[in-house]
Amino acid sequence: MNQYDHTRAAFRFLQLADTLTIEQDKLARSEMLWCAAAHIVKAIAVQREWDNDRHEEIFDAARKIHGAIGYPDTISDFYNADNLHRNMYRGSMSEAGIREAEGKVRRFVNRVADAVNNYQSPNNTP
Repeated sequence: MNQYDHTRAAFRFLQLADTLTIEQDKLARSEMLWCAAAHIVKAIAVQREWDNDRHEEIFDAARKIHGAIGYPDTISDFYNADNLHRNMYRGSMSEAGIREAEGKVRRFVNRVADAVNNYQSPNNTP
């Protein structure tokens, strides 16, 4: 998948999350939000040629985003996505906690997508 495929996947997972209310299925909604965040990290990682095949490489790429795009809440927003991923296994987050994390994940996905879409590579190719 290229950066555009991953970006589309990220927004598709946000759409899928919208089809599930927290009351209906908080575990699936949590996982869809995690998937959105993971795919947008993979989008920028593919674009910038950062390793991103393994789970730990996705976290490494998320840490690089701040330096690459100057987005100060990168790590905390991404860790909110990770908390949602963990919630999928544990079901321990409250509805309010899920809503709060969701807002941060959506902000993260949109900001990183903007960076992917507006990137000019050093050799001037998208």
